[in-house]
Amino acid sequence: MAKSESNLNLKTLSFVLLALAWLMSVLPASAQENVSIQFIKPGDRRNVALGELDVTVAVTGVNLDEDYTWQVFIDGVPQQVVGDSPSTRVLIDKPTGPRRLKAVLYDAKGAPVASNEILVIAAPIESHAEVFNRAWFVPFMAVFTAAILAIILLGLRLRPRTAA
Repeated sequence: MAKSESNLNLKTLSFVLLALAWLMSVLPASAQENVSIQFIKPGDRRNVALGELDVTVAVTGVNLDEDYTWQVFIDGVPQQVVGDSPSTRVLIDKPTGPRRLKAVLYDAKGAPVASNEILVIAAPIESHAEVFNRAWFVPFMAVFTAAILAIILLGLRLRPRTAA
């Protein structure tokens, strides 16, 4: 009878240990597993202009004031480390084409705790101010309309007379 009780206790103990191991694998090991960083600006698969680019991220699960920092990587090249601000400016220079942006969130010890990666298309973008100047549109159209009216009126007054 003692042997059967010890087998039962051993089976119960192994079941409890197995259930505990399963619970530990399912439940988060620490609060850092709920930490995330996401790009807000620019959006994924968007066109961006060459030059300086505003990058904004949303950090959830921690405050940036608590010694957490984040960093942007452009095609694997690290940019400046940002401390307590959710936005920064990075430089995307030539060549044009698809660029991979990655934001990595670091804890106080410098260990990465979260990351997010997006793809953007870098290209030269011309300003709308160079194409269409609103300040000159109304005066130009007023002069153009006056000139057309003057031509029409002058054409009506200079009509050749026919002999009767």
